[in-house]
Amino acid sequence: MLSLSGVTTAYGSIVALRDVSLEVMPGEIVTLIGANGAGKSTLMMTICGSPAPLSGRILHAGEDITGMPTHLIMRRGIAHAPEGRRIFPRMTVLENLRMGAEVLGTATFEEDLERVCTLFPRLRERLGQRGGTLSGGEQQMLAIGRALMSRPRLLLLDEPSLGLAPMLVRQIFAAIRELNRTTGLTVLLVEQNAWHALRLAHRGYVLVNGRITMSGTGAELLARPDVRAAYLEGGRA
Repeated sequence: MLSLSGVTTAYGSIVALRDVSLEVMPGEIVTLIGANGAGKSTLMMTICGSPAPLSGRILHAGEDITGMPTHLIMRRGIAHAPEGRRIFPRMTVLENLRMGAEVLGTATFEEDLERVCTLFPRLRERLGQRGGTLSGGEQQMLAIGRALMSRPRLLLLDEPSLGLAPMLVRQIFAAIRELNRTTGLTVLLVEQNAWHALRLAHRGYVLVNGRITMSGTGAELLARPDVRAAYLEGGRA
């Protein structure tokens, strides 16, 4: 579904990703963990075309999308729920969801709206409410729901648990698991909450200073003493 090979990305003279290679197979949940500043969000944005990589190749469903404009990448079955949610705060929940559906048009809007509201019932209660007045958890549900309105084959999730209470974190991760189980949606998940992410994921990668340093199944990475020491202290809380 997604393959990165030798991808290097920089902001001016600052190299953020160095020779990154990873794969996400159809139907998998793959997580990328790492500390703040490791390059996780840069990797997500590079997949989406901004910034473009200095070198390397990005393939989606066998098609080379390296350096392709973002709007064309998004029309190829990829959706991105970015770090910080980035909903439209002055628009209502319904209007935000309509923005997510623009890629497809109106033909399947009602069906997709019902699907998103079934996954996140709180959004159904808030359809007429402005996005900026929602709680943090509700805004995260809206960001994911907006991404799902385009019927993606690959969902990029960047820090979905950021700033949320533990109960809401569990709800968000349960929704991701349910989507993957029932629809086969492929997910690339970037997370600082390594405990939840590795328990959810089929496979994972560890990113340190812009480089992939480890990979394995979620269970294998959870069992590694070096991963536990670096990322899992207090993770259960």
